[in-house]
Amino acid sequence: MTNDELLSKTISYLRFPLIIGVVFIHFNLAKNGFMMQIENGFDYPDWFYYIIFFFSDVLPRIGVPLFFFFSGFLFFYRKDFNNKVYKQKLHTRAATLLLPYFLWNTIAILIKVFRKLPFLSSVFPNAYKTEILLSPERLIKTFFANLDNEGIFITSIVDNAMTVVNKTPFPINVPLWYVRDLIIMVILSPILFGLIKKGGVWFIAVLGVIWYIIKPLFLQEGGYPVLFFTAAFFFSFGAYFSIKKVNFIDYMRKAQFFPYLYFVFVIADTLTKKYDYNIYIHEAGILIGVVSAIIITSVLLEKRKVTVNMTLSNCSFFVFALHTLIMSDVATALLTIFHFSGNTYSMLLLYFMVPTITILICILAFIFLKRYIPKVCNILTGGR
Repeated sequence: MTNDELLSKTISYLRFPLIIGVVFIHFNLAKNGFMMQIENGFDYPDWFYYIIFFFSDVLPRIGVPLFFFFSGFLFFYRKDFNNKVYKQKLHTRAATLLLPYFLWNTIAILIKVFRKLPFLSSVFPNAYKTEILLSPERLIKTFFANLDNEGIFITSIVDNAMTVVNKTPFPINVPLWYVRDLIIMVILSPILFGLIKKGGVWFIAVLGVIWYIIKPLFLQEGGYPVLFFTAAFFFSFGAYFSIKKVNFIDYMRKAQFFPYLYFVFVIADTLTKKYDYNIYIHEAGILIGVVSAIIITSVLLEKRKVTVNMTLSNCSFFVFALHTLIMSDVATALLTIFHFSGNTYSMLLLYFMVPTITILICILAFIFLKRYIPKVCNILTGGR
């Protein structure tokens, strides 16, 4: 296996597992209040929360940073960056990023409008109580910074599974903040290219320090800087290897102890969530985890212990864009059908069932569209 093949397969293989993690992030029973709406009377044991922290707030948190890393690496990969290349990339990214971004946010808006239809009031009672207030400013905020009651949908009721956290500006289709900020990184790419070219590893280090300290500063109120510097650091980190023509797998494999160190940080992060200092363990664990995931995956691929499933890899973006739009409905349907009691074990079963079924629905929808309406599928996924 050549170096280029190993790089390509490592990126392709990681896409789907990382997306699974993203789905679990968005069904974090310990944070988003969904569990409290199911049952207030149960006293859940610590181990229950540790399991949820592990699968929703520790292990999967390397996902979005790794996606930014790969995006930065591929953006500059094997290209002598100049004005002509920049214009070409703006043109291609309009189809692969900008168009899907607007389409998926439009789909999210249409779903909310659909749920407001009078004959569905008994099925979606919370949606029926939501008012729509149209204006150009509110519409723009809905697409780019859909803070509570600042978009076109006005409600006093917080959705049970997909809440907007604090004052952090997400689009209405929450996970697509990644695409929004990736578009910003693409626009800023000439500046980033110049800074990486001149500053090299020192520029990356400065961005890394800012990223590491910015989240604790905004932890209580949230805010856009947390998202921006996550995008800027990891996009630039990946871009560095392309611009400097360094094989990131060979480079990272020099830190062979990182996977062992990551295991320590994962355990520490999981067990210290209630302490203020946890954020520093958490952020350090993300950086170590990014490197560890690349090391472990590349070794397994090289030794042919695992292979890339291209169907799963190709459907990753589709799952990413669709899952939050249907996951609360999946949860509600399961609660209605199976009448979960709210005790520890039933809630744990629900916790694993909802993301799993959501992912399966998304995969089946992707396969159906890819087979029978491929043009629509290509547009929605940006040709991925």
